[in-house]
Amino acid sequence: MIKKSFLKNLLLVSIFLMLIQIYIGTGVREFIDDQSKLFGREDKNLWLSNATFKFYFHRSFSIIILLVNALIFYISSQLKINLIYIKLIFSFIMIEILFGAIMYYFDFPILTQPAHLIIAIGIFCIQFYWLLKLR
Repeated sequence: MIKKSFLKNLLLVSIFLMLIQIYIGTGVREFIDDQSKLFGREDKNLWLSNATFKFYFHRSFSIIILLVNALIFYISSQLKINLIYIKLIFSFIMIEILFGAIMYYFDFPILTQPAHLIIAIGIFCIQFYWLLKLR
């Protein structure tokens, strides 16, 4: 039988992973800013032509975040805990991944970068609030 304490610890892990993702994402953003200065705003398609390890780590790490939160969803449903918070978190993660893919495949449409960051911070805030509610 899974205990509520395990869910709390897994949520803490998820929050920590989200902080890592936000931190790495700011490094990717700095790289993109440098690339935009180098190539100009007109050649957005070249911004990721020589992407760094940080970019690939950030992109791939989102899968781990998605899987951990899928596990949290499963455990929450098994424990019959109100699923509103994890549904919200999971929805935001899917939107976040979608924005990341849009930026990558469609050459950074306007406002996608700030929206991507705001959603990430929103995920962190909901996770933290839910952790406090569980305690």
